[in-house]
Amino acid sequence: MEDKISDLLAQYDLVVYRAGRVKGAWILETDRGLKSLGGCSYSEGKVAFEQKVKLHAAEHGFPALDLYVENKEQGFLVQGPYNEQFVMRDWFYGDECDAKNREHVLLAVETLARLHNSLKGLSLSSEEQSFCLQQRVPELLERRNKELRRVRTYIRGKKQKTVFEQNFLSQFDAQAARAEEAFSMLDNENYERYYCHAVEEGCMLHGNFTHHSVLLLPEGSMAVTGFDKAETGIRIQDFYQLFRKIMEKWDWDASLGESMLETYQKIRPVPKEEWQLLQVMLIYPEKFWKVANRYYNNRKSWIPEKNMQKLLQTMEQADKKEASLKALFT
Repeated sequence: MEDKISDLLAQYDLVVYRAGRVKGAWILETDRGLKSLGGCSYSEGKVAFEQKVKLHAAEHGFPALDLYVENKEQGFLVQGPYNEQFVMRDWFYGDECDAKNREHVLLAVETLARLHNSLKGLSLSSEEQSFCLQQRVPELLERRNKELRRVRTYIRGKKQKTVFEQNFLSQFDAQAARAEEAFSMLDNENYERYYCHAVEEGCMLHGNFTHHSVLLLPEGSMAVTGFDKAETGIRIQDFYQLFRKIMEKWDWDASLGESMLETYQKIRPVPKEEWQLLQVMLIYPEKFWKVANRYYNNRKSWIPEKNMQKLLQTMEQADKKEASLKALFT
């Protein structure tokens, strides 16, 4: 075994039988089960906060989580030879959710609903609350709309425009209209009242829940990983994140969308405030904004082919998305 990992493992009270490299981590077979050892850029306090969130979920009926493993000093971070930080987590024998497999997708939705039911009633200290920096949705959409207009102004001012820039301008008005529609649908006062209620109730969300966050276990259930963006807030935002990414991969198939909504609500009924917020977020053209933001904040003399592909996808899927949302929410 490499000296580097040997030095790291010496800081834990466990026996390693086998170790294998994967992208960004080592997977370890140990006397305490399967573990993952990888780099970490967070503070001890941030990691302890994530652990508290996961332990709360485990104590309230959701056991399959990538809990952190304590080192010999009862902390979570260990130091490498070049001052790098590492953490060890519980890991699982299983494959990542296949976003093109309907059964996998619906199981991921069911898993998220069960996780949300367990992520309520968590009391946080002032230090722990400092790790919850979710931007309010009205502020977020307003900022993004300003950024979209800034990108349009920049491209309009160019004498010679690339094919990407021409395509961007050709669909800007339609996408900007959807962005403004979504923003106008938000009732800021009601949103703020409900958001504060969710925080007072100790409601937590995963923060970055996608098909990459779940592993299909041999017994047919799923484990959830990657809580580094966990925070207090309105839990339907997790569902939105998963729903949008899956629907894009399924070309906005309304029948799958309906099944996803039904599956989630059977386990966790959605309050009307969250239902309205979900509609707002789905109407908002987030993918178009992401493409624009990536273009504006990177080198413009060469535009990656992937950016062009994503821009074209937003153009191709715009009408299908609109029709799908009408079918689901009217």
